[in-house]
Amino acid sequence: MGFLQFLDEDETRIPKKRVSIISAPLADSLSWIGGAEKGPHAILEASQALESFDDELLIDTYLAGFETLPPLNLVGLSSEDACQVICQAVGSELQRERLPVLLGGEHTVTLPAVAACVGKFPDVHVVQIDAHLDLRDQYEDNPLSHACVMRRIHDLAIPFTQVGIRSFSREEWEFVQNKGMRPYLMRDINNNTDWVEEVCSSFQGPVYLTIDMDGLDPTIMPATGTPEPEGLSWLQVTSLLHGLAKSKNIVGMDFVELAPFIGGHHAVYTAAKLIYRTLGYIYQPLVAISQQLG
Repeated sequence: MGFLQFLDEDETRIPKKRVSIISAPLADSLSWIGGAEKGPHAILEASQALESFDDELLIDTYLAGFETLPPLNLVGLSSEDACQVICQAVGSELQRERLPVLLGGEHTVTLPAVAACVGKFPDVHVVQIDAHLDLRDQYEDNPLSHACVMRRIHDLAIPFTQVGIRSFSREEWEFVQNKGMRPYLMRDINNNTDWVEEVCSSFQGPVYLTIDMDGLDPTIMPATGTPEPEGLSWLQVTSLLHGLAKSKNIVGMDFVELAPFIGGHHAVYTAAKLIYRTLGYIYQPLVAISQQLG
């Protein structure tokens, strides 16, 4: 295999695969600081340093069965064509009864991934962890900009919940107010000890989870193109992910907008550990049983 796999474990040891890792290095519409096209490879590289035994869950999460697929070749494609490739790739893994884990790239990759999930889970609900609303109708004359991804998801009449928000345009805020939406702003989260329970109980149905790395506080996640102060802490974001994994059926997820830089290896490692921890929350019951059975 001529590409990196997620985690330094022999994937062939686990015959039953439940998780497909898909790299989608799309970066056509980045704002300010670029580099998100390098995010997927950087995550795979950093994952080699992870302990396979999770220190919180006390399980070997990889026993759930991971397969790292070859990176999608998006070079030279328009955003529309790249989205079609991503949609097909995610749809194929869903047909194989796998959990697709998409590594971006810019946030635009979420749109085709969610569209693929809707084909199998018509009642899917998107949970977005992000510093930004991403609800612009267009950004720099591009309706498929990363700054418009949730607006396009809204156009598809797919419900969503936004968490960690702390930056938006007047246009976006007026849209939120007119539509009666209730994003979980950081100022509200920090003043509400029950916010995780509120998020988890606010909707029904399966979940597609999208995590923009700038949703985390830049003190632990500086490797993003558009960092915003006062973001989610490690404890806050993992508390939410744990709550969702316990109470909902997570059917797909992505981790996007990681922009690695020299000297920022700690941030890339944090992203890799967040992915592994999230998978641990999802598969803890299954893996715990398999470990007990030996």
